[in-house]
Amino acid sequence: MKQNMYKMITTGLLCVAAVALKAQDAPADSVAHTKSNTLGASSTVYTNDLVKYQSATILTGLQGRLKGLNVSPFRGMQLLRTDANTKSDIVGAIPNVGGGIYGDNSEFLISARGQSPVAIVDGVERDLYSIDPEAIESVTIQKDALSNMFLGMRSSRGALIITTKNPDAKGGFHLSLTGKFGISSALKSGPNPLSAYQYAYLLNEALLNDGKSPLYTYDDFEAYRNGTSPYLHPDVNWKDAIMNNSTTSQAYNLNVTGGGRVAQYFVSLGYYSENGLFKTNDANSYNTNFKYNRYLITSKVNINVTDEFKVSMSLMGRIEEGNQPGGISGTGYSDLLSNVWQTPNNAYPVLNPNGTYGGNASYTQNLYAQTTGSGYISSNTRDVVGTINLKYDFDKLVKGLSVGATGNISSQVRNAIVRTKQAQVFQYSITQQGNEAYDKYGDVSSQTNSYRSVSTYQYMYGKMYVDWERQFGMHGVKASLWGDTRTILNNYDLPMIPSNIGQKVEYNYDNKYFAQAAVTESYYNRYDNGRRWGTFWAVGLGWDISKEKFMEASKIDQLKLRATYGHTGNGIDNAGYFSYLKRYNEDGGFWYSNGTSMSNGGSVSEISPLANTLLTWEKGRKVNVGLDLTLLKNRLTFSADYYNDYYYDILQSRGKSIQLLGIAYPAENIGKTRYYGLETQLSWQDHIGKVNYYVSANWSMEQNKRLFMDEQYVPYDYLRATGQPTGAIYGLVATGFLTAKDIADGYPVMNGFNNIQAGDVKYKDMNGDGEINEFDRTVIGGDKPTCYFGIDLGFEWKGLEVTALIQGAYNRDLYNSDRTLLEGFQVIGQSYGQAYTNLLNRWTPETAETATYPRLTAGGNMYNYGNNWNSSLFVQNGNYIRLKNATVSYKLPENFCRNYLGGLRVKIFVQGQNLLTWSRTCLQDPEVTFTSYPLQRTITTGINLNF
Repeated sequence: MKQNMYKMITTGLLCVAAVALKAQDAPADSVAHTKSNTLGASSTVYTNDLVKYQSATILTGLQGRLKGLNVSPFRGMQLLRTDANTKSDIVGAIPNVGGGIYGDNSEFLISARGQSPVAIVDGVERDLYSIDPEAIESVTIQKDALSNMFLGMRSSRGALIITTKNPDAKGGFHLSLTGKFGISSALKSGPNPLSAYQYAYLLNEALLNDGKSPLYTYDDFEAYRNGTSPYLHPDVNWKDAIMNNSTTSQAYNLNVTGGGRVAQYFVSLGYYSENGLFKTNDANSYNTNFKYNRYLITSKVNINVTDEFKVSMSLMGRIEEGNQPGGISGTGYSDLLSNVWQTPNNAYPVLNPNGTYGGNASYTQNLYAQTTGSGYISSNTRDVVGTINLKYDFDKLVKGLSVGATGNISSQVRNAIVRTKQAQVFQYSITQQGNEAYDKYGDVSSQTNSYRSVSTYQYMYGKMYVDWERQFGMHGVKASLWGDTRTILNNYDLPMIPSNIGQKVEYNYDNKYFAQAAVTESYYNRYDNGRRWGTFWAVGLGWDISKEKFMEASKIDQLKLRATYGHTGNGIDNAGYFSYLKRYNEDGGFWYSNGTSMSNGGSVSEISPLANTLLTWEKGRKVNVGLDLTLLKNRLTFSADYYNDYYYDILQSRGKSIQLLGIAYPAENIGKTRYYGLETQLSWQDHIGKVNYYVSANWSMEQNKRLFMDEQYVPYDYLRATGQPTGAIYGLVATGFLTAKDIADGYPVMNGFNNIQAGDVKYKDMNGDGEINEFDRTVIGGDKPTCYFGIDLGFEWKGLEVTALIQGAYNRDLYNSDRTLLEGFQVIGQSYGQAYTNLLNRWTPETAETATYPRLTAGGNMYNYGNNWNSSLFVQNGNYIRLKNATVSYKLPENFCRNYLGGLRVKIFVQGQNLLTWSRTCLQDPEVTFTSYPLQRTITTGINLNF
């Protein structure tokens, strides 16, 4: 493959000698081209839209704004990284290897055409999303093969290109100061917990259904109903007990740009702070609430050393500080939220009469104590990113020729301090003699004080390029040759060294007919020898019909057809940690007799799975066909893209493997999948008198199909996953609830269940064999094309501006597998867990015709749960529409600012996000599940001063 590299260099140099290309400061094609010569599929959002949100990540501002980019939150607050990068061993702490790289994103699912895009920040691949939107110029998503060919071995994935602001090219001095303050409250997610009275009543019903004695008496019901015995009959809404109704956030930014003819500079200083919803105890000398602080500085300097030699330097420094409650055994807030979900209102009181924490044998840790009295975990992240760009224009020597180089060094250190503790709990009771009694449960642990090194990360990047551009009459020709390499050091791992050598040629005739081609040769050191180099290529054609003579009389400003095709790769991330090598583990020592003494022996075993010496990157063949239309003097614009991407050599585990070796087989490059869909955007902008207004809507549809996955033999076609979408949900088809007549008539049921009654789930016998089993599973959801959209609209009148973004998705199926929500009364220790108000609509003889849930049982009912085969009863419609953002702002009149404020321009604004939601599911938020930190509604007010 090294010969291929030399051929690439030779071919590229010959190409550069014959044709031409415009120089770029960023990696080839790592910034969106102008619409006139773009042949691929891309969309862009700018600063004015990104700053409308109060969030620690810019991904919040991307949802619903870019066609073809699917962004969906799965957690309402970032997850602070606090796990150590070492593990304990008999010799002490030893390194964890091959654990992956921490990125900025722990809140959102983000995909473009079914693939996770590669983040590019100012021309350098880096997963940085927690940056100040005030310092960002634009964010662009590129999705086709030609646009992303600069990614080489990762070109199957889209590129999310983040461009930060540059100095003013004219060198004028400008200053902008922005301050924001926000108030947030949790969105309602799911039904309410049963009150203690409802819980006792329904649990008794469940026990009676199971043929067991009821747990609660009439006196218990009355005590729960009247609240006359809060310590012996508590009724605690645990979410309200540990979480506040609202919290605050704030953000401040100062941007300064200036300079002269020789040098220009840009400096951005940003601070962001966000508080969590957890309650605190004033008796503590430390904070136990969630808290996130970010300090960010971004600076750029452009220097015109000579008229031909340009130097650009940038530096970004970031400090992130996090805090969270110690939670359950020092695990933080995530497990705490799960326990809140599962604990019934009548489990125990928050505090006993003597002020001790309530609890019992089943609940040995008190939720309030875990929130306010379990100590805290603080985390700290330090980032430094430095980049230099050099460019020399040789136009005086060779017309159109320029050369350049880019260098980048990045470093990140994460650490955490764990200071957690645990308190005992006491069960309060009254003895027969009428005396108070306190029974002790749980353990006491004093506060720990430990330091954790979480991760260290160093990134070094270098690139060189040669560009040449010429115009020969009506013929425009461009070409470039470039090469780059990266060295990535993550924790204690051996280095990752991805490298690329690429070239691109572009031709246009009178900016009417376009042809482009690109080739990249990529290398990665974690594949086996002989499999480390790969070749990827793409071509594109375009025709701007509006420039034809027969279109001169039309009202069409642009009508452009474009198409791209490419052979792409999806590698590096699938290589694992040298997965082609066999690895062994020392199993420890053992003693055996040797004469009259004892000797220490040992053993080793191969680490599962087996090594895969044939491991390689996944491959793709991507097709994109697009249309761009502009008419009515650029007031109406329309863009559409159809794509059809075929992926093969996808890493999958063989379905027909058997473990005769006693060790798992590795994933192999055997899978095949096709992704296809349509993306459109329609915009209209105009004015009525002095009122300027706009409406812009984007809509995307995506679908996929498994073409091959080496699945095991199945006796019926409806069981096959091949041919179905990758997200298809399989399970039993629930057709209602069994009646006494069904049971008497011998309606098919599952074998092995002895207490099947009227009110249990009635399943469809797909194969008609008279029994419900795994062969009756079929597709019960997730097989429709996913569609998502955004509608951005607004108007401006005399400085008053009102904008709104409506965002949503449909054809979404959500499978809910949480047994606490679906069945309630799960076994916890010696008692039963929480249940929710959705179970009020359970089956009883009186509600048989209207019930939406089966009869109640205590301790779980695997029959009604679908025996872990899934059930269509628990598939929810995930369609929703959100008023994602609304902004009202006012700019003081220019004359007022000039006459009374010395030219200082002032803008005041109010912003809201997640203001309204219309959803088809009532069991949860359509995006964030009930056991995760909730999505928040935020109202922000702020001011911007511009000079």
